[in-house]
Amino acid sequence: MKLFVGMLFIFTLTGCFGEDYDVGVPTAHLQLEIGLQNQQTQLTEANISWSSSSGDVEETIDNIEEFGLSKGKIRVSPNQEAFLEFKENEENGGDIWTDPTITATLWKDGEQIDIELNDYRGFKFPTNEGNYVLEVKFIDSTNRAQYVGNIISKKQASKQK
Repeated sequence: MKLFVGMLFIFTLTGCFGEDYDVGVPTAHLQLEIGLQNQQTQLTEANISWSSSSGDVEETIDNIEEFGLSKGKIRVSPNQEAFLEFKENEENGGDIWTDPTITATLWKDGEQIDIELNDYRGFKFPTNEGNYVLEVKFIDSTNRAQYVGNIISKKQASKQK
């Protein structure tokens, strides 16, 4: 019995040694609840400084607001609830992030509006209509990634009977 337990323990440990804990740049997604459906849109990578055994990624964007406005439009309603989700980079495998710091900001006409995220990375868009750039920063102990989205906040036309 001791031999069996010992062998089981050894095989379990050797399985851990073979795993790849190297992670590449995660992808960021904006999740919107529209009625009974969820819409998920991938945000665009902007400034990246990420190092892993799979390689280093360095990208620099000078004007985040201008860059964000050039991306595809994401339509939201004023005061709409949204969530941020981060997924592992499937090419590199794994999502081992040690307590990352995640911040979100909206940019409009050169002005910055800080967004307060709840424990589930949820937030609400402003009540004012307009065109915003959503900037999300993902920072862990050694790596940084920034993402942007071109947000169009406008009241949805109600259906008349």
